[in-house]
Amino acid sequence: MAAEASSSDRSDQNQGKPPSEEGGFGLSSFLGHLSELSNRLKKSLFAYIVVLAVISSIPDPLHPFGGSNSFYGYNFLLADLIRVAETTYAPGVTFIAQSPADPVFAFLNLSMVAALLISLPYIFYQIYGFVAPGLYQREKRAVRKYILPFSLLLAIGGIFGLLIVFPIVMKILLLFFPVVGVGKYMAIDYFVNFLTLVPLVTGLAFTFPVFIIPLVELRVLRAQQLSSARKWVYVGFALAVSIANPDPTDLSSIPIIVPIFVLYEITIYIAKRIEKNRAAKSIAQGLAPP
Repeated sequence: MAAEASSSDRSDQNQGKPPSEEGGFGLSSFLGHLSELSNRLKKSLFAYIVVLAVISSIPDPLHPFGGSNSFYGYNFLLADLIRVAETTYAPGVTFIAQSPADPVFAFLNLSMVAALLISLPYIFYQIYGFVAPGLYQREKRAVRKYILPFSLLLAIGGIFGLLIVFPIVMKILLLFFPVVGVGKYMAIDYFVNFLTLVPLVTGLAFTFPVFIIPLVELRVLRAQQLSSARKWVYVGFALAVSIANPDPTDLSSIPIIVPIFVLYEITIYIAKRIEKNRAAKSIAQGLAPP
């Protein structure tokens, strides 16, 4: 009976797994996986290049061959974004180019970030297609379950960084210009790099619950562990933001830290609900609570 139970357990564990070669991981299987990975990487790169080409060459429909609102017929969306950012976030600042290529690199950097954000869903789809055959059915469901929350948190964090964090950081930094007696001049490439970096960092920072909650569902982490580590998480994150933040006063770190703390508390609450529902389900099935 013990042997039959053991055989049944192995059968359940292997459910959803692709058949593997008996006797180990063969060379042909390895080369097949390597070829599939290469193909998916090529598809992801091709999709990114196509989106980048489209993003970086959209003409102004009103001035397709150039004009006051276009960049020689290209990048009119990006040019308008830079102009709005200049007037909104850095009023009174004169932007300069430290080299002849700085304006080109500024547009290119903005195009690359925009293309990456647009092509991310397809890139994630290719990554999922590569790892899916090696996942259990419950793991596949978990991955699909958190794709939408990840995308929403990434978008919310990016918008929060662009509309809240970036203006605050810029205003605080510009306060030091008259203090030290220098004119308000700023390199255009630095401004654009900073404009794209802040939303990207805040967007990624907002996605951490998507990586913690599945660990709670898989019983790798417990809500009690998250609660006990709360003060260390807060201190560590505050130090990391303070080090990365160019603002020497750290005042602009507050609008970054507070939402992360709120998200962490929400994550702890969700973890407790998951464990509570799991215990209630075990009791209903006549099993001992986990």
